[in-house]
Amino acid sequence: MSPAKGEKLIEVKGLEKHFKHVEVLRGINIDICKGDVVAVIGPSGSGKSTFLRCLNLLEEPTGGQIVFEGVDITSKETKIDQMRQKIGMVFQQFNLFTNMTVLDNVSAGPVLVKGMKKDEARKLAQSLLERVGLGDRGGAYPIQLSGGQQQRVAIARALAMQPDVMLFDEPTSALDPASTMRIEELMASLKESYTVVIVTHNMQQAARISDKCAFFLVGDLIEFGETEQVFSMPKDKRTEDYITGRFG
Repeated sequence: MSPAKGEKLIEVKGLEKHFKHVEVLRGINIDICKGDVVAVIGPSGSGKSTFLRCLNLLEEPTGGQIVFEGVDITSKETKIDQMRQKIGMVFQQFNLFTNMTVLDNVSAGPVLVKGMKKDEARKLAQSLLERVGLGDRGGAYPIQLSGGQQQRVAIARALAMQPDVMLFDEPTSALDPASTMRIEELMASLKESYTVVIVTHNMQQAARISDKCAFFLVGDLIEFGETEQVFSMPKDKRTEDYITGRFG
């Protein structure tokens, strides 16, 4: 079922993240609505991946709030493991279990975390493998797959938890152009059913996939808006310089 567009799903309020004396994120305020596909862009060291990891508390914020579906997940009272089940994440590295088949990789989460019956989980896993174009590779092991195929398995594994939002951290940076295109097509197909946040260095990818774009620079959120507007008529010269390659 498609998400109800326009309703706030994630509210980030004054987000701060420090590593010792280094300020990685400074006072980030951003709302991500249901049905949004948001690209997070910016140069290396701008805080993009840290921001993404804060959204499901893989990195604990130093200050500020993150409200997900009306729940302050930064509160000590929040059961974060339960909330993380609603937040799928796909990393640059595939992080598959090498000693498990593809089908078992995808079905393990629903069984171990959500208590789903094994037969039901395997049926769900098979349907997701078919969705990502790997329906005939369920019995294979990760080492027998290409990098692009492993990333598609990682996406299926995240989807198996039936999340409300999908987070992607540089999902194609280690892939060849053909595999990148397949992953982009797959991410684009998720628009109808999921809220999606993608961290990427690839400007063309951000323009092709997202409908909103956030530009980060040295820990600050410089600009956030409709992707077409950010790319064609940026409000901040630093955004324009980055997009046109004049940044530096």
